[in-house]
Amino acid sequence: MAEYVELRHDAGGKHQLNFVAGTERISYYDESSYASRTNFASEDPTYAYLDAGAANKDNGGSGTAYKLASYFSKFNYSLADKYLASVTIRRDGSSRFGEDNRFGVFPAASVGWRLSEENFVKNTAPFFSDLKLRAGWGQTGNQDIANFASRGLYQSLLGTLDPNFEYDRGTAYDIFGNDTNLPSGYRRVQQANPDLKWETTTQTNLGVDFGLLDNRLTGSVDYFIKKSEDILVNLPYLAVVGEGGDKFVNGASIENKGWEFLVGYQNELANGLTYSVTGNLSTYRNKLTFLPDEVINAYGGNGQDVTRLGHSINAVYGYVADGLYQNATEVSEGPTQVGAAPGRIRYKDLNGDGKVDNFDQTWITEGVPDFNYGLNLGAGYKGFDVQVFLQGVQGLEAYNNAKFRTDFASIASGENWGERLLDAWSPTNTGSSIPALTLQNSNNEGRASTYFIENASYLKLRNIQLGYSLPATLVSKIKLQGVRVYVQSQNLFTVKSKEYTGPDPEVTNYQYPVPRIFTTGLNVSF
Repeated sequence: MAEYVELRHDAGGKHQLNFVAGTERISYYDESSYASRTNFASEDPTYAYLDAGAANKDNGGSGTAYKLASYFSKFNYSLADKYLASVTIRRDGSSRFGEDNRFGVFPAASVGWRLSEENFVKNTAPFFSDLKLRAGWGQTGNQDIANFASRGLYQSLLGTLDPNFEYDRGTAYDIFGNDTNLPSGYRRVQQANPDLKWETTTQTNLGVDFGLLDNRLTGSVDYFIKKSEDILVNLPYLAVVGEGGDKFVNGASIENKGWEFLVGYQNELANGLTYSVTGNLSTYRNKLTFLPDEVINAYGGNGQDVTRLGHSINAVYGYVADGLYQNATEVSEGPTQVGAAPGRIRYKDLNGDGKVDNFDQTWITEGVPDFNYGLNLGAGYKGFDVQVFLQGVQGLEAYNNAKFRTDFASIASGENWGERLLDAWSPTNTGSSIPALTLQNSNNEGRASTYFIENASYLKLRNIQLGYSLPATLVSKIKLQGVRVYVQSQNLFTVKSKEYTGPDPEVTNYQYPVPRIFTTGLNVSF
């Protein structure tokens, strides 16, 4: 349910005011139930009613709910269409948070100055058809967590459904020794956190928009800083905490900042050919700026005094791979390494203590590209039109998880091994960078290391489309407004680094590569 009121005022054409205020209520409730039996006398669906089943009676149900209340207002002001200002404020409340922190206030403001309307720009730089400076600052809230995240939860469970594949989490105990009518207790499944509150993101933007040559050439430059605080997370916890150690907290803080550039040109030639070119480039950096004391050493470091603070959220901590051992002499002369042998990955002894262990790890990639870019090309002539979109990522050192399945027989056991294993190291194939074949992973080569870090830069032809629109004079005869046919291809080709060993650098996990898609279509407007 939403309600709002809007006021407008125009004072002599120079001052324009706009004010909106409103409120919104959301109430969500979901309930589900199920029942099942087996051992039906007939498999005919016509007779498959629950009471026809003779065994394995089962039933259950669940329910969940949350409520959201919002109050908001917005004020816009414009003076002579040159000086622009906008102020927004929201007050949002969610039942998902602790009783003392249900509500959060999130303000925002922006200003703009259209320099192209100023006489000193018109007189000194008339080639600018549009020039605008703008700045903005604002906060938003996030409440995307479990509906009962702030509450302590307990569960009653008679027993585990399949003890062969799951440990017994049942809360029933045969206190009378007769194994019937078992009284069921409760076990904790989540700790309460009455102090849980809204996650807040604060973003500052500075930018300039410009247009030249009667806006045939347009573009923009933006700089942004985005800080997310009190991020909602479910903390990992030590086993000594015991059952039900899960707890939602306001955890990490993250900072993102970067630049975005956009420039485009469009024109029409005397012969009727229209064309457009638009390019964009963006770069960003992110880092973790705060972690709760409970998890300050929980990510990276294996219990050492190592913190993810100051590193990207995509950063990977691990070992530095230094090629393969080629012979027994290299193994004996190198630092002590459990599992070391000819054909096995050699890891660097970073602290120089003569052995390779947990203390020889470091940050091996930040997982952030140097920049992202894109290019849109378009043209039209006598009913024909073509659109081309290219997109790319440059300077990304990514963790290629696919190598677990392509380079190791010992790790990817029970699966179809990759073709790269045909070139694995052997005494007669010492030039290979792929570890020797083995079914025993004694060297722990699945550990995080630079062996899996590869250049995942790429350029993709995301989309190309060719279309033809029938002449308006012909279409009007059949009482239509427009008819267009087209053919289209997506992800037609990819240019990637030779260093990347997987099929698609955009997919560095275990998913399938992004597919090529071919489409043909007909658009008809009446």
